[in-house]
Amino acid sequence: MAIRGTKRVGPQVIQGMTLRSVLEVLARHDFQIDVPCFGRLAHLLALGVFNSVYGGCETFFNAQEIDEVRIQQPPLFVLGHWRSGTTYLHNLLGHDPNFAFPTAYQALFPHHFIFSQVGGAIFDCLAPRKRPMDNVPFSSLVPHEDEFALAAHSTVSPYLRFLFPVTGANGYSEFDPGQLPPEALERWKKSFTMFLKKVTLSEGKRIVLKSPPHMGRLRALLELFPKAQFIHIVRDPYMVYMSTHKLWADSLAFSSLQVPRPEEVDEIVLSSYTDLFDLFNRDRPLIPERALHEMKFEDLEADPVSSLQELYEGLDLGGFEEFRARVSPYLEQSRKYEKNHHTLDEVSRQKVALRWRSTFDQYGYSV
Repeated sequence: MAIRGTKRVGPQVIQGMTLRSVLEVLARHDFQIDVPCFGRLAHLLALGVFNSVYGGCETFFNAQEIDEVRIQQPPLFVLGHWRSGTTYLHNLLGHDPNFAFPTAYQALFPHHFIFSQVGGAIFDCLAPRKRPMDNVPFSSLVPHEDEFALAAHSTVSPYLRFLFPVTGANGYSEFDPGQLPPEALERWKKSFTMFLKKVTLSEGKRIVLKSPPHMGRLRALLELFPKAQFIHIVRDPYMVYMSTHKLWADSLAFSSLQVPRPEEVDEIVLSSYTDLFDLFNRDRPLIPERALHEMKFEDLEADPVSSLQELYEGLDLGGFEEFRARVSPYLEQSRKYEKNHHTLDEVSRQKVALRWRSTFDQYGYSV
Protein backbone atom coordinates (compact mmCIF):
# COMPACT_ATOMS: atom_id res chain seq x y z
CA MET A 1 0.00 0.00 0.00
CA ALA A 2 1.76 3.12 -1.21
CA ILE A 3 2.26 6.26 0.82
CA ARG A 4 0.94 9.07 -1.33
CA GLY A 5 1.39 12.80 -1.35
CA THR A 6 4.80 13.17 0.28
CA LYS A 7 5.12 16.80 -0.85
CA ARG A 8 1.85 18.01 0.61
CA VAL A 9 2.06 20.44 3.57
CA GLY A 10 -0.37 20.28 6.49
CA PRO A 11 -2.61 20.06 8.23
CA GLN A 12 -0.18 18.74 10.82
CA VAL A 13 -1.51 16.12 13.22
CA ILE A 14 0.66 17.46 16.07
CA GLN A 15 0.20 21.20 15.77
CA GLY A 16 0.68 22.27 19.39
CA MET A 17 4.42 22.02 20.06
CA THR A 18 6.37 25.09 21.09
CA LEU A 19 9.49 26.02 19.16
CA ARG A 20 11.64 24.59 21.94
CA SER A 21 9.73 21.29 21.80
CA VAL A 22 10.06 21.05 18.02
CA LEU A 23 13.81 21.57 18.23
CA GLU A 24 14.11 19.05 21.08
CA VAL A 25 12.24 16.40 19.12
CA LEU A 26 14.33 17.07 16.01
CA ALA A 27 17.53 16.75 18.03
CA ARG A 28 16.44 13.34 19.36
CA HIS A 29 16.34 12.13 15.77
CA ASP A 30 19.59 13.86 14.78
CA PHE A 31 17.65 16.19 12.47
CA GLN A 32 17.08 13.33 10.01
CA ILE A 33 14.46 15.01 7.82
CA ASP A 34 13.82 13.87 4.27
CA VAL A 35 14.06 16.60 1.65
CA PRO A 36 10.43 16.24 0.40
CA CYS A 37 9.31 17.01 3.97
CA PHE A 38 11.09 20.35 4.41
CA GLY A 39 7.85 22.23 3.81
CA ARG A 40 6.23 20.39 6.70
CA LEU A 41 9.20 21.18 8.91
CA ALA A 42 8.84 24.88 8.10
CA HIS A 43 5.15 24.58 8.96
CA LEU A 44 5.98 23.00 12.34
CA LEU A 45 8.59 25.65 13.11
CA ALA A 46 6.13 28.45 12.32
CA LEU A 47 3.52 26.82 14.54
CA GLY A 48 6.20 26.46 17.22
CA VAL A 49 6.78 30.21 17.27
CA PHE A 50 3.03 30.84 17.48
CA ASN A 51 2.57 28.34 20.30
CA SER A 52 5.56 29.69 22.22
CA VAL A 53 4.23 33.25 22.15
CA TYR A 54 0.67 32.36 23.11
CA GLY A 55 1.84 29.77 25.63
CA GLY A 56 3.89 32.47 27.33
CA CYS A 57 0.81 34.70 27.45
CA GLU A 58 -1.25 31.95 29.08
CA THR A 59 1.46 31.31 31.65
CA PHE A 60 1.53 35.02 32.52
CA PHE A 61 -2.22 35.59 32.67
CA ASN A 62 -3.74 32.22 33.64
CA ALA A 63 -1.12 30.13 35.49
CA GLN A 64 -2.49 30.76 38.96
CA GLU A 65 -6.11 29.90 38.19
CA ILE A 66 -5.01 26.76 36.36
CA ASP A 67 -2.83 25.67 39.28
CA GLU A 68 -5.74 26.08 41.70
CA VAL A 69 -8.01 23.70 39.77
CA ARG A 70 -8.74 20.35 41.41
CA ILE A 71 -9.92 17.38 39.34
CA GLN A 72 -12.87 16.22 41.43
CA GLN A 73 -14.28 13.46 39.21
CA PRO A 74 -12.20 10.61 37.74
CA PRO A 75 -12.08 10.50 33.94
CA LEU A 76 -13.98 8.04 31.80
CA PHE A 77 -11.61 6.54 29.24
CA VAL A 78 -12.69 5.32 25.80
CA LEU A 79 -10.17 2.66 24.77
CA GLY A 80 -9.71 1.02 21.40
CA HIS A 81 -7.23 0.64 18.59
CA TRP A 82 -7.32 3.22 15.83
CA ARG A 83 -10.31 2.83 13.51
CA SER A 84 -12.25 0.68 15.96
CA GLY A 85 -15.14 3.11 16.44
CA THR A 86 -13.64 5.18 19.24
CA THR A 87 -14.44 8.48 17.52
CA TYR A 88 -18.05 7.49 16.95
CA LEU A 89 -18.47 6.44 20.58
CA HIS A 90 -16.69 9.58 21.83
CA ASN A 91 -19.01 11.75 19.74
CA LEU A 92 -22.04 9.92 21.09
CA LEU A 93 -20.99 10.37 24.71
CA GLY A 94 -20.34 14.03 23.98
CA HIS A 95 -24.12 14.52 23.88
CA ASP A 96 -24.47 13.59 27.55
CA PRO A 97 -24.84 16.86 29.51
CA ASN A 98 -23.07 15.29 32.48
CA PHE A 99 -19.83 14.86 30.55
CA ALA A 100 -17.19 17.13 29.10
CA PHE A 101 -14.54 16.29 26.55
CA PRO A 102 -11.42 17.91 25.11
CA THR A 103 -12.35 19.78 21.97
CA ALA A 104 -10.21 19.68 18.85
CA TYR A 105 -8.92 23.18 19.54
CA GLN A 106 -7.99 22.29 23.11
CA ALA A 107 -6.26 19.06 22.13
CA LEU A 108 -4.33 20.60 19.26
CA PHE A 109 -3.19 23.70 21.16
CA PRO A 110 -2.60 22.53 24.73
CA HIS A 111 -0.11 25.24 25.65
CA HIS A 112 -2.53 28.14 25.36
CA PHE A 113 -6.18 27.19 24.74
CA ILE A 114 -7.35 28.86 27.96
CA PHE A 115 -5.81 32.16 26.88
CA SER A 116 -6.64 31.84 23.18
CA GLN A 117 -10.10 30.25 23.25
CA VAL A 118 -11.46 32.80 20.77
CA GLY A 119 -8.96 31.41 18.30
CA GLY A 120 -11.36 28.56 17.65
CA ALA A 121 -13.25 30.72 15.16
CA ILE A 122 -10.06 31.33 13.17
CA PHE A 123 -9.22 27.65 13.41
CA ASP A 124 -12.55 26.76 11.83
CA CYS A 125 -11.81 29.03 8.87
CA LEU A 126 -8.53 27.22 8.21
CA ALA A 127 -9.28 23.62 9.16
CA PRO A 128 -10.89 21.08 6.81
CA ARG A 129 -14.64 20.59 7.25
CA LYS A 130 -14.25 16.82 7.40
CA ARG A 131 -11.55 14.42 8.49
CA PRO A 132 -9.62 13.25 5.41
CA MET A 133 -9.61 9.54 6.31
CA ASP A 134 -13.34 9.04 6.94
CA ASN A 135 -15.32 12.21 6.08
CA VAL A 136 -16.48 12.65 9.69
CA PRO A 137 -17.39 16.33 10.33
CA PHE A 138 -14.58 18.30 11.95
CA SER A 139 -14.40 21.66 13.73
CA SER A 140 -12.75 23.31 16.71
CA LEU A 141 -15.56 22.18 19.03
CA VAL A 142 -15.85 18.46 18.24
CA PRO A 143 -14.55 15.89 20.77
CA HIS A 144 -10.92 15.09 20.08
CA GLU A 145 -8.11 12.82 21.25
CA ASP A 146 -6.19 13.99 24.30
CA GLU A 147 -3.16 12.17 22.88
CA PHE A 148 -2.49 15.06 20.52
CA ALA A 149 -2.26 17.37 23.51
CA LEU A 150 0.04 15.00 25.40
CA ALA A 151 2.30 14.58 22.38
CA ALA A 152 2.61 18.32 21.86
CA HIS A 153 2.92 19.31 25.52
CA SER A 154 5.19 16.56 26.83
CA THR A 155 6.81 15.33 23.57
CA VAL A 156 6.36 11.86 25.08
CA SER A 157 3.87 9.88 23.01
CA PRO A 158 3.58 7.08 20.45
CA TYR A 159 2.17 9.77 18.15
CA LEU A 160 5.68 11.14 17.62
CA ARG A 161 6.14 8.04 15.48
CA PHE A 162 3.83 9.74 12.99
CA LEU A 163 6.50 12.40 12.50
CA PHE A 164 9.41 9.98 12.47
CA PRO A 165 8.21 6.66 11.02
CA VAL A 166 11.70 5.67 9.86
CA THR A 167 13.96 6.44 12.82
CA GLY A 168 11.33 5.20 15.26
CA ALA A 169 10.62 5.70 18.93
CA ASN A 170 14.01 6.68 20.39
CA GLY A 171 12.71 5.88 23.87
CA TYR A 172 10.00 8.54 24.00
CA SER A 173 7.27 6.82 21.99
CA GLU A 174 6.76 3.62 23.94
CA PHE A 175 3.23 2.30 24.43
CA ASP A 176 4.18 0.94 27.86
CA PRO A 177 4.88 3.80 30.30
CA GLY A 178 7.06 1.40 32.29
CA GLN A 179 9.50 1.35 29.36
CA LEU A 180 9.92 5.13 29.27
CA PRO A 181 12.94 6.86 30.80
CA PRO A 182 11.95 8.03 34.34
CA GLU A 183 12.29 11.68 33.36
CA ALA A 184 10.05 11.16 30.33
CA LEU A 185 7.41 9.36 32.39
CA GLU A 186 7.29 12.17 34.95
CA ARG A 187 7.03 14.74 32.18
CA TRP A 188 4.13 12.81 30.65
CA LYS A 189 2.31 12.62 34.00
CA LYS A 190 2.73 16.35 34.61
CA SER A 191 1.49 17.20 31.12
CA PHE A 192 -1.50 14.90 31.50
CA THR A 193 -2.47 16.41 34.84
CA MET A 194 -2.00 19.94 33.54
CA PHE A 195 -4.14 19.26 30.48
CA LEU A 196 -6.97 17.79 32.55
CA LYS A 197 -6.83 20.75 34.92
CA LYS A 198 -7.21 23.11 31.99
CA VAL A 199 -10.09 21.13 30.46
CA THR A 200 -11.74 21.03 33.90
CA LEU A 201 -11.32 24.80 34.25
CA SER A 202 -12.86 25.29 30.83
CA GLU A 203 -15.68 22.73 31.06
CA GLY A 204 -16.26 21.90 34.76
CA LYS A 205 -17.69 18.39 34.31
CA ARG A 206 -16.52 14.77 34.35
CA ILE A 207 -14.19 14.36 31.40
CA VAL A 208 -14.47 11.65 28.76
CA LEU A 209 -11.10 10.94 27.14
CA LYS A 210 -10.31 8.96 24.00
CA SER A 211 -6.85 7.83 22.98
CA PRO A 212 -5.76 4.51 21.46
CA PRO A 213 -2.40 4.54 23.32
CA HIS A 214 -4.29 4.54 26.63
CA MET A 215 -4.91 0.82 25.95
CA GLY A 216 -1.30 0.25 26.97
CA ARG A 217 -1.33 2.56 30.00
CA LEU A 218 -3.86 0.99 32.34
CA ARG A 219 -1.39 0.71 35.21
CA ALA A 220 -0.25 4.32 34.92
CA LEU A 221 -3.80 5.64 34.46
CA LEU A 222 -5.05 3.79 37.54
CA GLU A 223 -2.13 5.14 39.57
CA LEU A 224 -3.16 8.67 38.60
CA PHE A 225 -6.93 8.03 38.84
CA PRO A 226 -7.77 4.96 40.97
CA LYS A 227 -11.51 5.44 40.44
CA ALA A 228 -11.32 5.88 36.66
CA GLN A 229 -13.66 3.88 34.45
CA PHE A 230 -12.96 2.39 31.03
CA ILE A 231 -14.91 1.54 27.88
CA HIS A 232 -13.13 -0.74 25.43
CA ILE A 233 -14.54 -0.95 21.93
CA VAL A 234 -13.33 -3.55 19.43
CA ARG A 235 -13.95 -4.10 15.72
CA ASP A 236 -13.34 -6.78 13.10
CA PRO A 237 -9.52 -6.88 12.83
CA TYR A 238 -9.62 -7.04 9.03
CA MET A 239 -11.57 -3.79 8.91
CA VAL A 240 -9.23 -2.21 11.45
CA TYR A 241 -6.21 -3.17 9.35
CA MET A 242 -7.59 -1.72 6.12
CA SER A 243 -8.91 1.42 7.76
CA THR A 244 -5.65 2.05 9.63
CA HIS A 245 -3.75 1.89 6.36
CA LYS A 246 -6.18 4.43 4.93
CA LEU A 247 -5.52 6.63 7.96
CA TRP A 248 -1.82 6.56 7.17
CA ALA A 249 -2.32 7.16 3.45
CA ASP A 250 -4.89 9.97 3.73
CA SER A 251 -3.72 11.79 6.86
CA LEU A 252 -0.57 10.72 8.69
CA ALA A 253 1.55 10.47 5.54
CA PHE A 254 1.12 14.21 4.99
CA SER A 255 2.47 15.07 8.45
CA SER A 256 5.58 12.92 8.65
CA LEU A 257 9.04 14.41 8.41
CA GLN A 258 10.43 11.22 6.93
CA VAL A 259 9.19 9.18 3.97
CA PRO A 260 8.81 5.53 4.98
CA ARG A 261 8.69 2.56 2.67
CA PRO A 262 5.27 0.86 2.42
CA GLU A 263 6.57 -2.20 4.26
CA GLU A 264 7.73 -0.01 7.15
CA VAL A 265 4.25 1.45 7.53
CA ASP A 266 2.75 -2.01 7.32
CA GLU A 267 4.98 -3.24 10.14
CA ILE A 268 4.05 -0.23 12.30
CA VAL A 269 0.36 -1.03 11.78
CA LEU A 270 0.77 -4.74 12.53
CA SER A 271 3.08 -4.45 15.54
CA SER A 272 1.24 -1.52 17.15
CA TYR A 273 -1.94 -3.58 17.21
CA THR A 274 -0.36 -6.56 18.92
CA ASP A 275 1.62 -4.37 21.33
CA LEU A 276 -1.51 -2.54 22.49
CA PHE A 277 -3.61 -5.67 22.95
CA ASP A 278 -0.78 -7.45 24.77
CA LEU A 279 -0.44 -4.56 27.23
CA PHE A 280 -4.20 -4.22 27.65
CA ASN A 281 -4.63 -7.91 28.43
CA ARG A 282 -1.65 -7.86 30.77
CA ASP A 283 -3.03 -5.06 32.94
CA ARG A 284 -6.81 -5.42 32.67
CA PRO A 285 -6.93 -7.47 35.92
CA LEU A 286 -5.90 -4.26 37.69
CA ILE A 287 -9.19 -2.59 36.77
CA PRO A 288 -11.67 -2.67 39.69
CA GLU A 289 -15.00 -4.47 39.35
CA ARG A 290 -17.64 -2.58 37.33
CA ALA A 291 -15.01 -0.16 36.04
CA LEU A 292 -14.59 -1.77 32.60
CA HIS A 293 -17.20 -2.26 29.89
CA GLU A 294 -16.35 -3.91 26.59
CA MET A 295 -18.40 -3.61 23.43
CA LYS A 296 -18.20 -4.34 19.72
CA PHE A 297 -18.42 -1.62 17.10
CA GLU A 298 -20.66 -3.86 15.01
CA ASP A 299 -23.19 -4.05 17.87
CA LEU A 300 -23.04 -0.31 18.46
CA GLU A 301 -23.60 0.35 14.77
CA ALA A 302 -26.49 -2.11 14.46
CA ASP A 303 -28.37 -1.06 17.60
CA PRO A 304 -26.80 2.02 19.18
CA VAL A 305 -29.54 2.63 21.75
CA SER A 306 -29.36 -0.87 23.22
CA SER A 307 -25.56 -0.86 23.18
CA LEU A 308 -25.41 2.49 24.92
CA GLN A 309 -27.99 1.42 27.50
CA GLU A 310 -25.90 -1.66 28.30
CA LEU A 311 -22.87 0.58 28.65
CA TYR A 312 -24.62 2.98 31.05
CA GLU A 313 -25.99 0.15 33.13
CA GLY A 314 -22.69 -1.75 33.14
CA LEU A 315 -20.73 1.22 34.50
CA ASP A 316 -23.66 2.62 36.52
CA LEU A 317 -23.28 6.00 34.83
CA GLY A 318 -26.87 7.14 35.41
CA GLY A 319 -28.94 9.63 33.44
CA PHE A 320 -29.45 7.40 30.43
CA GLU A 321 -32.94 8.62 29.49
CA GLU A 322 -31.84 12.25 29.36
CA PHE A 323 -28.80 11.21 27.34
CA ARG A 324 -30.97 9.14 25.00
CA ALA A 325 -33.22 12.11 24.28
CA ARG A 326 -30.25 14.34 23.51
CA VAL A 327 -28.33 11.86 21.38
CA SER A 328 -31.30 10.68 19.26
CA PRO A 329 -31.00 13.46 16.63
CA TYR A 330 -27.31 12.66 16.19
CA LEU A 331 -28.09 8.96 15.79
CA GLU A 332 -30.70 9.79 13.17
CA GLN A 333 -28.19 11.93 11.29
CA SER A 334 -25.54 9.20 11.55
CA ARG A 335 -27.73 6.80 9.62
CA LYS A 336 -27.06 8.88 6.51
CA TYR A 337 -23.28 8.59 6.91
CA GLU A 338 -21.58 6.62 4.14
CA LYS A 339 -18.63 4.59 5.37
CA ASN A 340 -15.49 3.96 3.37
CA HIS A 341 -15.40 0.67 1.50
CA HIS A 342 -12.22 -1.38 1.62
CA THR A 343 -10.93 -4.42 -0.21
CA LEU A 344 -8.29 -6.67 1.35
CA ASP A 345 -6.03 -8.77 -0.85
CA GLU A 346 -5.46 -12.40 0.09
CA VAL A 347 -1.80 -11.95 1.06
CA SER A 348 -2.69 -9.21 3.52
CA ARG A 349 -5.64 -11.20 4.83
CA GLN A 350 -3.40 -14.14 5.66
CA LYS A 351 -0.85 -11.86 7.27
CA VAL A 352 -3.47 -10.23 9.50
CA ALA A 353 -4.96 -13.57 10.42
CA LEU A 354 -1.55 -14.85 11.47
CA ARG A 355 -0.30 -11.79 13.36
CA TRP A 356 -3.60 -10.85 15.03
CA ARG A 357 -5.03 -14.33 15.60
CA SER A 358 -5.29 -13.93 19.38
CA THR A 359 -7.66 -10.96 19.04
CA PHE A 360 -9.83 -12.81 16.52
CA ASP A 361 -10.17 -15.62 19.04
CA GLN A 362 -10.58 -13.44 22.12
CA TYR A 363 -13.50 -11.44 20.70
CA GLY A 364 -15.10 -14.07 18.48
CA TYR A 365 -14.32 -12.67 15.03
CA SER A 366 -14.11 -15.06 12.08
CA VAL A 367 -10.70 -15.63 10.59
